[in-house]
Amino acid sequence: MDKQQIVKSIEFLSQCLSMPFLYTVQYYFYKRFLGFKVKVEKFIIYMLLFSIISLYVSKFQCEILGKTISDLVWIFIICFLCKGNFIIKLYAVAVENTIRLLISMAFLIVDFKVLPMTHNTNMSFNEHMVISSFNIILGDFTRIILLFIFLKIICNLLSLRGKRIDLYESLCLLIPCLSIYSLVAIFYFIQIIKVNNKEYYLAYLFPRIYYILPCTSFALMVSILITAYIFQKMLQGKEEMQKNMLMHQQFNLQCNYSKNVEGLYKEIRGVMHDMNNHLNCLKSLAINNNIEEMKGYIDNIGQTMSKLDFKIKTGNPVSDAVMNEKYNIAKVEGIKFTCDFIMPKKTLVEPMDLCVILSNALDNSIEACKRIKDTSIDRKIFIKSYVREIYLIIEISNTCIDKIQYVEDKIITQKLDKLNHGIGISNIEATVKKYNGIIDILQEKNKFVVNLMLKIK
Repeated sequence: MDKQQIVKSIEFLSQCLSMPFLYTVQYYFYKRFLGFKVKVEKFIIYMLLFSIISLYVSKFQCEILGKTISDLVWIFIICFLCKGNFIIKLYAVAVENTIRLLISMAFLIVDFKVLPMTHNTNMSFNEHMVISSFNIILGDFTRIILLFIFLKIICNLLSLRGKRIDLYESLCLLIPCLSIYSLVAIFYFIQIIKVNNKEYYLAYLFPRIYYILPCTSFALMVSILITAYIFQKMLQGKEEMQKNMLMHQQFNLQCNYSKNVEGLYKEIRGVMHDMNNHLNCLKSLAINNNIEEMKGYIDNIGQTMSKLDFKIKTGNPVSDAVMNEKYNIAKVEGIKFTCDFIMPKKTLVEPMDLCVILSNALDNSIEACKRIKDTSIDRKIFIKSYVREIYLIIEISNTCIDKIQYVEDKIITQKLDKLNHGIGISNIEATVKKYNGIIDILQEKNKFVVNLMLKIK
């Protein structure tokens, strides 16, 4: 066995020794970044399967083809094992492979310039083999340590688990990483140039280039980290904007509720102001024994007093205010409003959260009915509720002719101003989640139904 064969055997042995550590780093990264759908045992089985496939494709004469096949198999494995949408899974694979490739590119100067200096022409064959073994094993483990450090930094900078990210946002994160990977891969795989059946190493043809490779590789890795940091800040800004919009909406709902209460209070004061006059008038009619006029007068007083009371009573002052406000709006728009809503007196649901759910849902129902121009279609809204054990079930249905539009499993508004609208369903979902509930949206022919379940005890 000659020296070259021995070196290849040492490289293979080093790969076998470092492989468990590499897979441990990968398991840490994908578990923290994406989360696994399966147990660790299945991950180990798939890693062993991937190792066999990689060993087989490494025998291909075309190194690029073998690498491409290995990457595709790895993407398939990650898509099967991990959570999240496909673009984010693809980014996770791309960023891991890009960092590994950049680390390998940074070590090219070590392989071609530094390591040869550790060998002396006066060394024996065995000494050369020992030093080569040490260099190869040390280099492999150093690469794994650097990979772990950078992947851990990415996990600290970028937290995507459990977050909704649309296609455009995902591409903003993926495309820069893929661009770096493509450029680095092209350079990495042209290290050996064949001219007239002779092989030339690029490092010996252009040695000066390799002295700046570590700096270039480090700069590119830092750019990946900066991209992840900026993307995380962008997501945080988006969340803050949604929170501000929710707070603004809650403020408006509170203002409307206060106006309704204030209006009712003014009416009460007006009636109380006239009550003495009513009593004096009734007293005068009673003295004169005008019984029929007294009955008519009392009926008029009863109609006046009825204006002070809510048309819809639910057993809760907040839901009473919201229901009656939306009822009056629907009545003006010619929309039939039917309510069979009862709210328990003792409940965990905070008044503001109840206001958010009912106001957003009924506003959406009213908007959907207002868009119906066909007079042959009855415009109507129906809301009911009932309690099952510790849960409050709410069903809100309305007439609807528009089909639900989805983007990334998320309902989008049909209004032109999509920036300031379209957060109603999102606010409802966030509030329902707060009470460990669920929301189910159905669409039938000319009918839109929202079913909510809230934990109230």
